[in-house]
Amino acid sequence: MLRIRLWQWPNLLAVDAALIALVWQAAFAAALGHEVSAAAQSVLGLSVWLTYMADRLFDVAKRPLQQLHSTRHRFAKQYRNTLWRCWWCVLLSNIGIAFTGLTSTQLKNGAALLMLCLLYTALNQRLSRRFFPKELCVAIIFAGGVIVFLLPSACLWPPACALALLCLINCLMIGAKEQCIDTALQVRSLSRLPSPLIHVLEISCALSLCFLNQAWALPIGLSLGALLIIHAYQKRLPVETFRVLTDSALLIGPSVAFCLQL
Repeated sequence: MLRIRLWQWPNLLAVDAALIALVWQAAFAAALGHEVSAAAQSVLGLSVWLTYMADRLFDVAKRPLQQLHSTRHRFAKQYRNTLWRCWWCVLLSNIGIAFTGLTSTQLKNGAALLMLCLLYTALNQRLSRRFFPKELCVAIIFAGGVIVFLLPSACLWPPACALALLCLINCLMIGAKEQCIDTALQVRSLSRLPSPLIHVLEISCALSLCFLNQAWALPIGLSLGALLIIHAYQKRLPVETFRVLTDSALLIGPSVAFCLQL
């Protein structure tokens, strides 16, 4: 029987990832002075949820319960039938919202990102037992999702690259902390690379702030600072707590920046 604390529910249900994407989208839109339609917000949030939940359900599909050590994987295994039913309902709703609420350009950009998501899911499930750079792929896809409905705008690419770097740091920190979980799942990814790589990426992300104006540098810098603090205290934190805090760090920067821009 799973013992689930209140603060674990957003992660177990994969709604934390959707919320993070929506807050970053709002912060980027505010920096551009753009308004994002309710349809674009809904499609982004639901698409992120669909991608994360499908990846998790595929992870547990052919693995016995004793091979699953994380709470989120055990939860997905225990309630997989219910979660799959919810997944299909959300997919149909998302398609309906996309075709009725998005512009033709947004549909085209969203379709391109969807192809990347499907390719990532297929390759990750096929290659992860040998090696697959899932952290890098997730970072690129996540940053792409944040800006996909704000294009075309050339000034988006530098902050989007910095955001992808920030997401990569987030994924690698979690992967390094959860190596025992990945080992049990027989998953091989970038998290097995030497830990100094994370420090190099943190320095690179900090340096990238020098090339961004304040509207972009503030949210990325705040979230990076939160990740650095959590990284410094990682040995004192249990795995589940560490994961939730590390993901929550990505909420701090855009939330503060968005509030200041209102």
